[in-house]
Amino acid sequence: MPFGLWFYSAKVGGGALLAVLLAASLCESNPAWNLVRTISLGLLVLLGLTGGVLGVLMALGRLRMRCPFCTKSGPAGGSAAEGMWMDCPDCGHIRSSGRLKLKLIREFEYESPDR
Repeated sequence: MPFGLWFYSAKVGGGALLAVLLAASLCESNPAWNLVRTISLGLLVLLGLTGGVLGVLMALGRLRMRCPFCTKSGPAGGSAAEGMWMDCPDCGHIRSSGRLKLKLIREFEYESPDR
């Protein structure tokens, strides 16, 4: 699974689906709002189940994702301090940045030259 797809699905998609579900639940009951409510609830459950499977894989140390910059596969994980991250063999450490933590950045690990 591409890391960028999962990152933005979890960060933006989950909140957007929850907002749509809440708005549809507060509106009058009619066929259109019932359909919106059903679809958003189904997608939210699917996103939650996917997150659960990925969480189990991460806990077992077997979660690998494709880099959003070069598409090579690398280990992925998460922490409370860093959020979601992955290590790409070519691009280095990929993590979120910015005020809202919605931007993916690469952190290269440079080795100091021997002097």
